[in-house]
Amino acid sequence: MLLTTTTPPPLPPPPSPTAGTVAHAGAAGSAHVDDDDTFICEIHDVVYGKIYLPPDVTVIIQTPQFQRLKQLKQLGLLKLKNGLEQKHNRYHHCIGTYHAAGLMLEALEKNTPWLSENNNRIPLLYRQAVQIAALLHDIGHGPFSHTWERIAHNYEHEKIGFACVDEIFASIDETLFPELRANNNYGIRLIKSLIQGKIKKLPSFQLELPKKYHFIFGIVSNEHYKIDVDKWDYLKRDHYYLNEICSPNMDFDDVFLKAKVSQCGEYIEYRYEDYRRIYNLLAARWHFHRDCYQLASNLISDEIFRLAIAETKANIDGVEIEDINAEHDMPAFLKMTDENVMRLIDNHPLSTLLTSDTEFHQLKDNEELQEVISQTKIDIPSVTSFIDCDIFQFYGTPQDKPVVIDETKNIRCFVQFNYDIR
Repeated sequence: MLLTTTTPPPLPPPPSPTAGTVAHAGAAGSAHVDDDDTFICEIHDVVYGKIYLPPDVTVIIQTPQFQRLKQLKQLGLLKLKNGLEQKHNRYHHCIGTYHAAGLMLEALEKNTPWLSENNNRIPLLYRQAVQIAALLHDIGHGPFSHTWERIAHNYEHEKIGFACVDEIFASIDETLFPELRANNNYGIRLIKSLIQGKIKKLPSFQLELPKKYHFIFGIVSNEHYKIDVDKWDYLKRDHYYLNEICSPNMDFDDVFLKAKVSQCGEYIEYRYEDYRRIYNLLAARWHFHRDCYQLASNLISDEIFRLAIAETKANIDGVEIEDINAEHDMPAFLKMTDENVMRLIDNHPLSTLLTSDTEFHQLKDNEELQEVISQTKIDIPSVTSFIDCDIFQFYGTPQDKPVVIDETKNIRCFVQFNYDIR
């Protein structure tokens, strides 16, 4: 039994399904040979329907580094109805982000007049780098995804993923992706930089990457505007699985599909009329944090998981699991999956509190915990605290920009708890 002294915001009543929600029967994958003898992988995705992966990308997803993502739950320890959390994993999110990156690249080519100089195409090197960065952006995640970053020592999944990117390209056929391998693996280095999304901290790329293609750093991990194809996919994907708990306004596809590249090529411009849709995307993120990601019960489970890991001192191949990363021990890293880590702490008494049978009880306002065992923190900034939407670069008619009032708020509080194991 778990007790908490805080009063998190109440959950909204289950909404009825919203228009535009795409629901498909499964999220499995199959492969076939096309009419031209090309080996194609067909993914049945809950968000986009069918996603077709070309032969070279199919080789990447068959590597052990990418296959491991099937065993990492997207939402950590959050429990979903009917055990759906087992299907909601990093593998499908990464493939979805790859697909979303392709959709945005096509939109930028269609909407950007000056690209006509290159037959309305972004050069293959940059197009491939963006899409493979989208595919591999979460390749370095630890068990239970973001939960692991609260447990392991200085764990940054983007940087940890760099070793996985290098290993993948070293292990696959060297004739694949010649554009990325040219000039001393320039494209592979570009992929890792795009995953991190910080061109200003990479002076070598500012010199090597032509200014008119700097905009590609705003697609996969947009550190400046905070909107990118990573968020586009995970918000739509989370909405599919969480819509009975949280169903915010999901009208923001045109933010990406109507965007264009600035004349100088250094950044992406959005339509004035999509200002509200930008807000919708950021507000959807806020709602998911409030009603799902940062539920008191979920954060308490994270803290109990952390305590169990610390007290167990579990190890893989002689290395404590908090210290394992891909750069120093790839074989051990590949064993770092949700199931394997839970098995390592299975004998710890706290592990019984990490099942779906655990009940959470919130104290009333006039009650106090007799004993505080530990605490965690809810920290959800409002949309305007998270990002000033007026810093975006816009195109079109300023009069088309709608007036938007931020209805979100800052939520910050501590959650104290104890537990009763019976």
